[in-house]
Amino acid sequence: MIFTILKVIGIILLVVLALILTALLCVLFVPVKYRAVGIFDNTDIRAKAHVSWLFHLFALHIEYAQETAGYIRLAFVKKKLFDNYEALDDDDMDEAAKTETEDKVSENTADESKIPAEESEHVADEQTENESTAQTHNGQRTVNDENQHIKQQTKLTHQKTYKKRNKKPPKKSHKKQFKDKSEKIKTGIDKLKREYSDERNKAAFLHLKKELFIILKRICPRRLKLTMVYSTGSPDTTGISLGILACFPVGYTNRWRITPDFESENPYAKGSFDINGHVIVISILAATLRILFDKNCRRLYNRISR
Repeated sequence: MIFTILKVIGIILLVVLALILTALLCVLFVPVKYRAVGIFDNTDIRAKAHVSWLFHLFALHIEYAQETAGYIRLAFVKKKLFDNYEALDDDDMDEAAKTETEDKVSENTADESKIPAEESEHVADEQTENESTAQTHNGQRTVNDENQHIKQQTKLTHQKTYKKRNKKPPKKSHKKQFKDKSEKIKTGIDKLKREYSDERNKAAFLHLKKELFIILKRICPRRLKLTMVYSTGSPDTTGISLGILACFPVGYTNRWRITPDFESENPYAKGSFDINGHVIVISILAATLRILFDKNCRRLYNRISR
């Protein structure tokens, strides 16, 4: 009996360990695929982006035309990301309030026109009584307003004296904040330059450069297609821009089809693109671990973080 219980517990533990191991292997070795497709015509852009993992069980899909739409899928559960709900602007709210008040005023005038002539005298008496009560209420309001004004003046004096006692330092302006941030960035760059000029840290910088290039190579798309017809409005700048684009190896390795339009007098650009690639987590994780366990990189990090 005890042997069978231990056997069942061992089988359950082995199944759990096998599930954990398969999940870990899937995370490390199953690639995360991504693709983006779109067309553009000057300001009119329509694009789709899709990221999937583990045979599309986990996916993220986003579309953009005139509105943004998308969904996220976790196993068999699908959830929308964007709601196409258009809230009313302030102008629309003001117009709606004006229409409501106008409707109420028209209803009140219609009700007053329906009052018979015999009841007009009673209405006049009630109006005189209301005027007299309103005058008394106005007198009471003036007294209350004077009392409130006196109380506010006393509060202001107390607040002024309290502020004089406990003065807080003034807030920094946007220019000063930007100046402080720029100075911090400048000091950080100067520190990096000083560390790079040191002979002992050059090996760390070379190792970082090598590993970062490996990470970028693993993340970059495997296919990047582009077809485009464009014009800058003048033939000379169109030719110059074509020469600049031809300098980059991304274009001719992916066989981009870019045709310049030298005859158009208006600047425009229209075409389509297709970006496709995948990322394997184990390659990026291995590069980051190589950086973390390198002695020169750790010494450089300790010197910069001081």
